[in-house]
Amino acid sequence: MKPVLLALLAMVVGVGLALLYSWVISPVQYTDTGPNALRADYQAAYVALAARAFAVDGNLGRARTRLALLGWADPAQATAALAERLAAEGGSAEQVAPVSQLAEALAGGPATPLAAISATPTGQTPAGTPEATASATTAPSATTGPTASHTPQPTNTIIPSITPQLLPTRTPTATPQGAFDFKGRQLVCDPTLGAPLIQVQTENAGTVPVGGVEIVVTWDGGFDHFYTGLKPDQGAGYGDFTMTPGIEYTVHLAESPSLTVEGLAVENCGDEGGGTFPGSWLLVFRQP
Repeated sequence: MKPVLLALLAMVVGVGLALLYSWVISPVQYTDTGPNALRADYQAAYVALAARAFAVDGNLGRARTRLALLGWADPAQATAALAERLAAEGGSAEQVAPVSQLAEALAGGPATPLAAISATPTGQTPAGTPEATASATTAPSATTGPTASHTPQPTNTIIPSITPQLLPTRTPTATPQGAFDFKGRQLVCDPTLGAPLIQVQTENAGTVPVGGVEIVVTWDGGFDHFYTGLKPDQGAGYGDFTMTPGIEYTVHLAESPSLTVEGLAVENCGDEGGGTFPGSWLLVFRQP
């Protein structure tokens, strides 16, 4: 038995000395590692910084190059998923909107005004969609780069600031992002949606989608919020919330708490076979 005990003791001492050397005396040191070697939370911070840089300079090629260092198979989808996670964790508009806008740009979001954008995100345009009645006040485009990065003369350079004013370019007459008018609600009967939704569309005066707008939903004993632009395939100005039957909801924009839409509840729609299915509500908010 004695030789066996000595062998075990020698093994324990050897492992201990190896750990002491590798952990304390000469630990492994990483230098010049790429973003793909970072922890998941540091990768998220890296994407947030890349998104803020894109919000300032509008250089999509540079943003793609930065995200390529992460080695993601689908940077657009991964960035959109990060924006959704930040919103679900209660992130502020300053945190969520740049990531959402970068995800939209990576997915090939619209770069020019789309005057005929569909009121229903599923591709159907139901009758009675609210029409634009306000004057055309110039609003910023979520995909236009700031003019500051293209001005060669320092004396004429407009220095951008990363503030809650997240969209890159604003003209002197631009309407603040928080200023919206409620244009109307519409019952959407689309069985392909799979669940009754509160669908919100936010647009500027030219009916161009506006992303990064915080929507607040309240009901008796409950509260939640979501942002437009987190589903790039539905458009930059689109966001939705799943309703529960039997509950009545009230909706308002975070920047306009006095502008409320009340009495939103699940209403049934009829199908071709004589049955029913739960419908959704489409709410349109437009800048004046």
